[in-house]
Amino acid sequence: MVRVHLLTLACVSASLAMASAAALAQSASSPAGVRIRLDAASGELRVELEPSRESGKSLKIPPIRVDGALQSGLIPKEDGAANDRVRVEIEAVSDRAAAIVWTALDGAVHDFEIAMEDNSGYYGCGERFGSLNHKGLILPMASIDRPEDKGSVSYKPVPFFMSTRGYAAWLDSAAPGVFDLNATDREHVLLRFRASRLRLVLIGGADFGALLSEFTRLSGRPRVPPAWAFAPWKSRNVHHNREELLADAELTRRHDLPGSVIVIDSPWETSYNNFELNTTQFTDPEAMFARVRELGFYPIFWLTPFINIENVTDMSGIGPGPSSNYAEAVERGFLVKLPNGEPMIASWWKGRGGLVDFSNPAAVAWWHAQLERTTRWGGRGFKCDDGEGNFVLDAVFHDGSPAAEMKNRYARLYLESTQAFLDSRLGGDGVLLARCGFTGTQAQPFCWAGDNEASFSFENGLPTVVLAGQNAALSGLPFWGHDIAGYIGRPDKELFIRWTQFGAFSPLMMVHMTSNLGPWDFDEETLAIYRAFAKLHTRLFPYVQEAARAAAETGMPIIRPMVLAFPADSEAARHRYQYMFGPDLLVAPMIQPGTHRAVYLPQCIDGANWIDWWTGAAHAGGRTIEVHAPLAQMPLFVRGGAIIPMLPDDVDTLIERGAHPELSPPIEGEVVTLDSRRVLQVWPGPDRALRTVDGLVAATHREGESTILTLASSPSRSIEIQRPYATHGADEWQSEVGSQMLRRTMLCGGASIKLRWTISD
Repeated sequence: MVRVHLLTLACVSASLAMASAAALAQSASSPAGVRIRLDAASGELRVELEPSRESGKSLKIPPIRVDGALQSGLIPKEDGAANDRVRVEIEAVSDRAAAIVWTALDGAVHDFEIAMEDNSGYYGCGERFGSLNHKGLILPMASIDRPEDKGSVSYKPVPFFMSTRGYAAWLDSAAPGVFDLNATDREHVLLRFRASRLRLVLIGGADFGALLSEFTRLSGRPRVPPAWAFAPWKSRNVHHNREELLADAELTRRHDLPGSVIVIDSPWETSYNNFELNTTQFTDPEAMFARVRELGFYPIFWLTPFINIENVTDMSGIGPGPSSNYAEAVERGFLVKLPNGEPMIASWWKGRGGLVDFSNPAAVAWWHAQLERTTRWGGRGFKCDDGEGNFVLDAVFHDGSPAAEMKNRYARLYLESTQAFLDSRLGGDGVLLARCGFTGTQAQPFCWAGDNEASFSFENGLPTVVLAGQNAALSGLPFWGHDIAGYIGRPDKELFIRWTQFGAFSPLMMVHMTSNLGPWDFDEETLAIYRAFAKLHTRLFPYVQEAARAAAETGMPIIRPMVLAFPADSEAARHRYQYMFGPDLLVAPMIQPGTHRAVYLPQCIDGANWIDWWTGAAHAGGRTIEVHAPLAQMPLFVRGGAIIPMLPDDVDTLIERGAHPELSPPIEGEVVTLDSRRVLQVWPGPDRALRTVDGLVAATHREGESTILTLASSPSRSIEIQRPYATHGADEWQSEVGSQMLRRTMLCGGASIKLRWTISD
């Protein structure tokens, strides 16, 4: 049984003078704060839990080990306590968090081991593919590119976990290390890092939602991406020529599929990475990109942080190297260097090259000048590949950062520098899609799950990616997606459909695979199913936008694992292959072949039922049911009473007509763009309320056997009201003041409108 307990601690000021050589303490000052006590003689720290929880137990942190030796015998100082090797300080961080800082007095790098007396469940730790509760595992905190079976490694490690004991721990350091979560010692969490200074932030909160909120407040919350980024993306491993690139745009529209983005992956340049379009590969590029624009798409260009000295010549028009901008980058000192001052040259999958030194402000400005070349073609973002720490060798950085620290920090600098270009040059109306990541990279949405296998494998297939998205969400990375239907290999029909369904209920929906297939390359049934789910994903944009706003304002992610969404239901946390998508949709992807699976329906605090999206059948919470899911459906349930804002089903692109008039030609008239029209689905159940960022306000309340829907909008707009699976249809809805019938679609603006219908649900 999993219980998330309230951690009640009081912040301890770093400037507090020690009362004696034996202890450093302060009385509780806030019911949600942090109280940390240091016994200087023994070096032990205690993080006190609220007395009413766990019989007044506290979290004990034994003296830290430095190079294997316990550090006790500390002498109180004005700024903390110290012995001859290490200084310990306690910092007030916020009314819900405090930090412990250990610093090696000689300034050198040492092996630190922090032990925390805990035996519970642990969630977070970045994007992980093998587990959701990481108890019993040793997780490397290093950004690593691994296309094969992932095991415990991650493209996007985050040294942060939430314990079911009722606290969160964040190691605020870019140093490489591991989290040993009761693997070596069943009674202790062991944090092993090689550094000269470690800062451990401890956070208290009532549940995982409160802990995640405070962590993201401290580490940074993301911006809400532009609307167009939430429509489906179409990508290929390679567009061999202009005909293939145009086919992605033309066939998407011809088959009535929504989409706003065409990703131009590698190769597309004449060298890696000189940002010069390969016109041998893409002839007549002006006309090609004009057509992409006419059909309602923005191009997103692939890149990496390498400037090559030698290229893999995998496309006609690519030279062997060096890249045309390599000499300038070397001459001006913009590449990461070896200790001898020469450029650090690393081998990677497109040849050999040097990494741009993003710790150098002049190199960042130069990088922006390189990116500028894509704006000629209407580019609105970048697919930021690579950047993981395994590409950082024995190197010297402009700002003096050690290479070991850059194993994680480099990803953050790479993405921050590229995002800064989008902010300054494109006014923020652009997006990144990143494979690498670390603490703080959530500020540069989106990210994707990297290279996975086109299979149902529990080692590197669809089930692992379902876990990866939930782990990313529990680690402060809410804007996440993946390759439909697995990057490596050729998916069969069933896998493509099941992965499509999962993709439709991911923040980013993108088709991308080495086989270069599109939805139209299977059979008619597959295309029809893809169309239905791509349209559903697009129609849900207003709903997802509200969940995205919550992520930006509170840290609550769009994908919400059961352990996060239902803290009062102890059974819910056991079910790791299902999740909430926003506040009201329960999604259970089909992770294995077949047409049946079990789904746990959590208990809702207000007693609402769960309503089957496909059949309208209502189910009480607090039980597991077997769900029949034919190929055209996936297990999907709506929380009773939900008000779901949606788009009409004819929208082709989430780019607004007239956006960026500097880009020509305009979008064709027959392409239906994002506009102000909305659909409100009002599901049977308890009273609910909705207020959207774009000015739509709706609320329901019951009066006897009737339900009153109050509706207002600013600006005025066309709104269609849908009452799924209600006893009485929309044609029977009456105005509150008489028997005059109202149309299902109405113009709403200014004063509120009230609708009444009789219910028996």
